[in-house]
Amino acid sequence: MKKWLIISFFLGASIIGFSQSDLSPTIKKFKDDTIVWKKDSLLSQNDFKGKGHGRSGAAGYTTSSIFIYTNEVNGQLVFEVQALFIKSKSFLVENSEYVLRHEQLHFDITELYARKLRKMVSDKDFRKVSNMQSVIQNMYNKTIEEWQKDEQRYDDETTHGINAARQKEWVDNIHAQLTALNAYSSPEVNIVK
Repeated sequence: MKKWLIISFFLGASIIGFSQSDLSPTIKKFKDDTIVWKKDSLLSQNDFKGKGHGRSGAAGYTTSSIFIYTNEVNGQLVFEVQALFIKSKSFLVENSEYVLRHEQLHFDITELYARKLRKMVSDKDFRKVSNMQSVIQNMYNKTIEEWQKDEQRYDDETTHGINAARQKEWVDNIHAQLTALNAYSSPEVNIVK
């Protein structure tokens, strides 16, 4: 089962108006509660810290997010787009490797859409854009909408992972798409052409 936590932040003094020292306790807590998607790093049972209690009847629940923020690298504005797993909002009722792999694919789908967003931002010529924040927000919104639909399709078509044949098809398809978008696997997107 999948739950969406959508976070859209543009960090920077001119946009938010907070200093880094004001944000540091919040950022530390946020970092301690999240896992950034990495190719060879799979989720483990211990990563699921939420208290689900199976209220929804689900054997597991993944909360993930696409997190976007700005950064300055060598005097240039760079966007960072990360797929994050939220530990405190994710849970496993069953101690099952199969359920864990189903939940892992939810996280992989999040990374797939982070890559799609990176590609979209990377392909855009921002020299002709008067309101960059608005354009990127629209790209983000479009990506989130498509991501949510795909997540729902995944659970529907696999019957939340119960249909093993459909589960395997989804695993193969998502991993093929991730490979096809491998050029966009780095979180950093340099928008200066």
